Amino acid sequence: MKKYLKNERGGGMLFIIVGMLLASIFISFMFFDFFNVYISKRVSQTSADAAALAAAKEAREVYEEEYTSMIKTELEGLRDLFDDEKAAGEEEEGEEGDPPPEEDSLLDSIIDEVNKSYKEATMPPNLRDWLEDPEVKVDPVEALKYFYDEDELSTVACSSVSNNMDRIRKAAEEYAKKNGADKNVMVKFDKKKFRIIVESEKKGTYVTAEDSLFDGIKADASATIKRPKKIDISCGGWWH
Repeated sequence: MKKYLKNERGGGMLFIIVGMLLASIFISFMFFDFFNVYISKRVSQTSADAAALAAAKEAREVYEEEYTSMIKTELEGLRDLFDDEKAAGEEEEGEEGDPPPEEDSLLDSIIDEVNKSYKEATMPPNLRDWLEDPEVKVDPVEALKYFYDEDELSTVACSSVSNNMDRIRKAAEEYAKKNGADKNVMVKFDKKKFRIIVESEKKGTYVTAEDSLFDGIKADASATIKRPKKIDISCGGWWH
C-alpha cells in the first residue's frame, strides 16, 4: 500500500510537471503571436507613413506639371505679342522714316496693353526683365500669380490631383511594399485639408491559430501636399 501511494504521489507530480511544461509552451506560443502582431503593426505603420509621403510628393509633382504647362503657354503668348508689336514698330519706322522707338518705350507700351488683358494686373519685374532678355529665368510663382487668380490656380491643382489618383496610388503602393506591407487598402485625397490619407495592411503570422482566421493588421497615415509659396490652394471639402 505504501509503495502504491508513493507511486501515486510520483505520478501526480509528473502530471503537474507535464502540465506546467505544456502551459509554458502554450504561453511561449502566445507570446510569439503577440510579438508577431506587434512587429506587423510596426511594419504597417512604417509602410503607411512612407506611402503617404510618397503619394503626397507625387500629388505635388502632378499639379506642378500642370502649372509648368500653363506658364509655358502664357509665356509663349506674351513673347509672341511682344515680337509682333516690336516688328510692327520697326515696320512703321521704315515706312515713315522716323527713328525707331526706344526699347524701353516700346516695352512700356506693350506692357500697358498686356496688363489690360490680365485684369489690370501689374507685371512683375521678373517678367519685364524676361521680355527684354529671354535668357532671364522666370519666377514661376510670380508668373502664375500674374496670369491667374488664386481660385483658378486652386481649381487646376485640385483637379490635377483628383484626375491622377491612379498615378498617386501607384506611388503609394510602391513605397508601402518597399517597407514591408502587403498592400494599401485605402489611398484618398482629402481636398479640405489638401492631403493624402493612406491605410496599409500587413498579414500577421500566428502559431496558435490559422493565419486565414484573422484580418490583416492595418495602420493609417496622412501627409499634407506641399503648396507653392505665396499661393493658397483651397479645394473645398469633398473627397476622391
